Amino acid sequence: MAPQADQWLRRHLPLAAVALALLLLFPILLWMIGAPLPALIPPEHVTAFHTAVEIFAVIVAVMVFAVGYHVMDRRRVAASLILACGFLGVALLDFLHLMTYPAMPDFLNPNSSQQTLYFWLAARLFAAVALLLYVTLPTFMQHRGPSRTAYLAGTLVLVAALAWIGLWHADRLPALFRIGEGLTPLKIAVEGVVVALHVATLLVLLVKRELLARPGMPLVAGALVISVASEVFFMLYEDLNDGFFVLGHVYKVLAYLLIYQGMFMASVRAPMENLKAAHKAIEAREQRYQQLIETAPDGVLVTDTQGRIQMANRNIERLFGYPREHLIGQPVELLIPERYRERHRQQREGHPERISARTMGQVPHLRGRRIDGSEFPVDISLNAFEDQNGRRITAFVRDTTERHRREARIQHQATHDSLTGLPNRWLLHDRLGQAIANADRNESQLAVMLLDLDNFKMVNDTFGHHEGDQLLKQVARRLDEALHGEVTLGRFGGDEFMILVEDLESTRDIGPLAQRILAIFEGPFHTELARQISSTGSLGIALFPRDATDERTLLRYADMAMYQAKKSGRNTFAFFSEELDRQVHAEQRLQERLKLALEQNELELHYQPQLDIHSDRVIGVEALLRWTDSELGEVSPARFIPSAEANGLMLPLGDWVFDTACRQLAAWVDDGIEMPLSVNLSALQFRQTDLIDRLRRVLDTTGAAPHLLELEITETAAMADVDLARQQLAGLRQLGIRVALDDFGTGYSSLAYLKALPIDKLKIDRSFVQDIGGEVSSTADEEMILRAIIHLGRSLRLQLTAEGVETREQLAFLRAAGCDAYQGWLHSQAMPAADLARTFNAPRPTTNPAG
Repeated sequence: MAPQADQWLRRHLPLAAVALALLLLFPILLWMIGAPLPALIPPEHVTAFHTAVEIFAVIVAVMVFAVGYHVMDRRRVAASLILACGFLGVALLDFLHLMTYPAMPDFLNPNSSQQTLYFWLAARLFAAVALLLYVTLPTFMQHRGPSRTAYLAGTLVLVAALAWIGLWHADRLPALFRIGEGLTPLKIAVEGVVVALHVATLLVLLVKRELLARPGMPLVAGALVISVASEVFFMLYEDLNDGFFVLGHVYKVLAYLLIYQGMFMASVRAPMENLKAAHKAIEAREQRYQQLIETAPDGVLVTDTQGRIQMANRNIERLFGYPREHLIGQPVELLIPERYRERHRQQREGHPERISARTMGQVPHLRGRRIDGSEFPVDISLNAFEDQNGRRITAFVRDTTERHRREARIQHQATHDSLTGLPNRWLLHDRLGQAIANADRNESQLAVMLLDLDNFKMVNDTFGHHEGDQLLKQVARRLDEALHGEVTLGRFGGDEFMILVEDLESTRDIGPLAQRILAIFEGPFHTELARQISSTGSLGIALFPRDATDERTLLRYADMAMYQAKKSGRNTFAFFSEELDRQVHAEQRLQERLKLALEQNELELHYQPQLDIHSDRVIGVEALLRWTDSELGEVSPARFIPSAEANGLMLPLGDWVFDTACRQLAAWVDDGIEMPLSVNLSALQFRQTDLIDRLRRVLDTTGAAPHLLELEITETAAMADVDLARQQLAGLRQLGIRVALDDFGTGYSSLAYLKALPIDKLKIDRSFVQDIGGEVSSTADEEMILRAIIHLGRSLRLQLTAEGVETREQLAFLRAAGCDAYQGWLHSQAMPAADLARTFNAPRPTTNPAG
């Protein structure tokens, strides 16, 4: 429904026309007959009346601006902005008219009738032009011109120009009022121009009947009639005390109110009434739509393009457990497992246009997440549509738990062995083909292992096939437990199992894995009949791509290797490659001998002197581990140290080294030799949480002097965990042990961390020293890098020791560059403690303090 004022005007148009005509004819009739109008307000109250009316007029004009500027008529954007900004100008000019009124206190300069009349006429002209443009501009004009801010800025600039003229240059304008004579012809003429503009506006309204039929426009027409009457009154008054002056102001305020009502109705009330009617129609359709949605067999969701849930039906509550009122406004990712949420959000936000119609079954492996965190398989159909609020996505959600169970049961039966539950031959072939393709694409290695039970036929013949099946189930269970899902395990057929190992980092990993597989046969197997059956297995191994690059050949080679293992005595493994088989067994033998050497104390420490670079005086020694085996001969640390790290011997080996070195240090002190001793600490030792306590116990047990002991930590180990490094190094400092950062320059030290770590010495890695004095091109680079390292160390006030010094050219360069100390074959190799003691001319120390 239209608002009451507009509705009344339309329903009683003749009566309204008569009333407006009387309001208009009344001042014209008085002018024609020349009848004086008595004073309606006592002279002493005229200023108060004028102030109140003008303030009210300013407020109404501002309200017209606020409504028209912020709630624009969509079909008449430019017209609405012009009228709104025009009345902002009217409000400002009326305010200046009020403030420059002669009876008011002086504003910015002495008030005068000339000023107040100037601002009065400017406001009237502003209103008349704005109304004329408001009704003249096309009804369906699309606003593609200046922005709202431009209209506002233009209005303010124009008002500022008029204010500047009226406040400071009004006396230069023709007189608008003369004392004793009254209003001048110019003032009356301008009022006449305003009347003409209003009349022109009324004529436009009468011609544009479709505009007059719009909500609020009859009120604007009435305001124009009253404005004409108001202007006539202001053409007739002679002084500020007569009735024409009072009625003119009353008419003006009445006209402003009608304009505000018309603007408010056109911009706010009429759209709201239309919206109410539309809402009722929508509610009826929505009720029918809701009934259909609620009775749908699937869960139904509606979301916007931002993924916020707008609607959910009853089945969504049943499927996910969330109350519908909780879901509204939430992101749809709430119903998706957490591991998929970010990817789903990125796809939705990155490609919203790709969301289109999709039927059930197009996307497999979809999952939903219930309110309790449990997950279940779902199938989703999507459909996109547009409504008045933009694009919407409808999702039909179906729980496919039962269907997946049936499909999974059928799939499992087809791809798994019914006895052991492991993947069967068909699935193993499929996975091997995929693994070969992946390895070929990633240029990686894989291994195929075939495990065959030794003498399984005897078990079947002796105890029966039922017991044989029980043995196979027990073997499968032990294999699964031993391998922990690290590999693909399956029953290849009969008593044969296949193990597929992907992404091999090193072929050395195969040996320990093969031993772990064969270790499952160490104990007897227990069957359901409480029978104990002892069994062994033979394992054959083939490698991709070294041995073969296709599935069939790999399996054949693994089978050949398995039979080779049986020929070798059973209960063992064999590689198809004799060379690799030799290497793996050699590594296995190395680990066994190293473990035995540690148990029987067959290791020893040698000591390499460290010398002052200027005086060549021995200022310390470094303990270096050496091993000579009765079977393997002299074994390089570069070979047995990585082996110790791989088989878990590094920690006991490191403990032996530290204990032996401390005993030797204490023995030297007893012999009167106070020689600082450096000991290497492995990364595994350095990461031990009880490292400081272990070192304290060794120092207490051996009696070694902590101030003579220096521990060398590799740069890589120290920087792997800076917080732990800071804690461990601080603990070493509390024990009185000095700390050196070994292999400096080969790691990834941050200077900020390096400065903060409590270290005493930097040991320059031999790789930076070995090329000094060599080829010109490489030497220049090495010298530059080495100088930079030495400069950095000296800047940090750390002692610098260079390793691997073998030539006098290298020593000369280090001496000139400012290095503090060196060690290397130029002076001597690492030597036993006895030989080192002789170089000191000291009594021979204990050869092996640990023993």
